[in-house]
Amino acid sequence: MPMMIVMLHQISVRAALLALAASFSLPLLAQEATLAESAAPVRRYLVGAALSSSQSHVGSDERELGLQPILGFWVGRYRLSTGRASSLWNVGRATVVDPGLSTTLLSKSDWSLGASLNWDGGRDSGDDPLLAGVPDLRSTLRGKLSVGYAFAPRWSLGLSSSHDLLGHEGGGRYSASLGYRQPLSERSYWDTSFSANWGNRDYMRSHYGIPASTLRAPYQLDGGIEGVSLGLGYTTALNHNWVGYAGLSLSRLLGDAARSPVVGQRQLWGASVGIAYRY
Repeated sequence: MPMMIVMLHQISVRAALLALAASFSLPLLAQEATLAESAAPVRRYLVGAALSSSQSHVGSDERELGLQPILGFWVGRYRLSTGRASSLWNVGRATVVDPGLSTTLLSKSDWSLGASLNWDGGRDSGDDPLLAGVPDLRSTLRGKLSVGYAFAPRWSLGLSSSHDLLGHEGGGRYSASLGYRQPLSERSYWDTSFSANWGNRDYMRSHYGIPASTLRAPYQLDGGIEGVSLGLGYTTALNHNWVGYAGLSLSRLLGDAARSPVVGQRQLWGASVGIAYRY
């Protein structure tokens, strides 16, 4: 597994962007016959809302409860989505896409290759005592390249590499995941996933470090393990257009990230429930 992560690390950001741009001229792959035969691209949309309870590892450990929009728009094989909209396009199918602007570059047999662009809102230190003196984390555009492999009817493996494309010191983040999906009926399923995350030096220092230029004791990290997470969810199609979901998540920081002075909680849980209309 580490060798595969290194291979993803060696894929340059420019190559990922070129792949995403070039995909607009590639022939459609693994499309439904009705899409292939249609001269005009199929357009779909999804709109909904989710109630979520969450915390952040970094900074104060205050829990936030809020209502968030679920929005998505699909033109042919290209998708623009936020939050859970990316996983609600087709309930019951194995394909799960990334939020943001994404497309499937290649889908062949049990393998898939995808690329996406996502806006990272950064972090404002504000008056949080744990972040006192720590520079704000600037917002940036991240490019992501993902590889998926369905090695059994209900099991899948995934690798991804995400990079800061604007040079805002966001660095690179790499993930490996194992997923399982259990159909309950033609309209519903539950799924679970386990993932491990790594970061390069720029990512770890910008998210968990304290630079020497501050009045606080510096805390410098090298690239390494960031943490692990576990997710459990239930999704159901209420009818042809309406879909609902509920999910629980648990995440834990490891290694140097967990020992950072800016970390308020090493282990966190989150919950969300939502409903959306799709057409």
